Amino acid sequence: MRVKFPQTAYILGAFVVCVLVYFFFSQKTHETNVLSAHFFDQSAPQGYFLAERKSVVQQQNFVPMVIPLKRNSSFDYKAAMKELNDARVPMDDPRLIQIIRDYYLDPPSQEPYTLENPGRLEYSNGQTPFVDSRLNYIEGGFYVEAGALNGEKGSNTLFFEKVRKWNGLLVEADPDNYAVLKTKHRKAFTINACLSTKKYPNMVTFNKGFNRGRIYDNKEAIDWVNREKNLPVNTIQAQCFPLYSILLALGQTTVDFFSLDIEGDEMHVLETIPFDKLNIKMMTVEFVHGANGEETLRSVVESKGYESLLKVQRWDGGVNDIIFRKKGLIH
Repeated sequence: MRVKFPQTAYILGAFVVCVLVYFFFSQKTHETNVLSAHFFDQSAPQGYFLAERKSVVQQQNFVPMVIPLKRNSSFDYKAAMKELNDARVPMDDPRLIQIIRDYYLDPPSQEPYTLENPGRLEYSNGQTPFVDSRLNYIEGGFYVEAGALNGEKGSNTLFFEKVRKWNGLLVEADPDNYAVLKTKHRKAFTINACLSTKKYPNMVTFNKGFNRGRIYDNKEAIDWVNREKNLPVNTIQAQCFPLYSILLALGQTTVDFFSLDIEGDEMHVLETIPFDKLNIKMMTVEFVHGANGEETLRSVVESKGYESLLKVQRWDGGVNDIIFRKKGLIH
């Protein structure tokens, strides 16, 4: 015998189903909006960034590390550096390490930040929250950002400094950018130099171009600058150091996060790094301007014991990074 239900029961049942479906999809839409705020919309309210954190997300005060400096105003360190450049001394030469420490590195600022957007915590294009989560929100780490620009715009490291109390190193070769960077009062060591594409220090021709500045001393680089729209040739002489040399000067052989964005020479710099002597846990590396291409970059970095986790790109082509993590990393 078939049981007949009153018409009101059918109507009530349909209403309940509609409510459940609406609730399910509204939750999914909210999750998608949060994800979009994490990775694409830097102007989104900070609440989107705060919502899913498992640890404190607010600016924290900390005392940055210090190293002893022995600067002698009568010492002609540039002449001494020229001799080391000409001799192509190895990356761990004690004279090189001492000169970098005493005459090229600037210590962290003790002054309050002077930022264009002081209330913001996250300044990157999505790299920072991803790396933060994959490093389990650790505090007290150490970062390196090469291609630091002005210390704020698009920074992949300012969050770690402001929120996670990390020490760090900012590398910027363009003296105009560096002058602005210094006004931000970052709590990190800074150096107005470029990372060497060789396993020794050297002077190079560098073409200034705000966020498109790069070494300009080989056919590949010259051709790249000539192809770029609205990028005039405006060259200077810049001192370059191997990354390993700078880190030895800081006494820092563990790097929790390395951001490498130098407009085309990323692969050449990576080839100079002794990964057996440095413990670099995660990296974000720009791939679009190098002649070797994305797949070659992946292959080379993965051969050093890393896995590719994510490709980050922005709709306008302004961001093209691959994020790598050391295999077997445990936090």
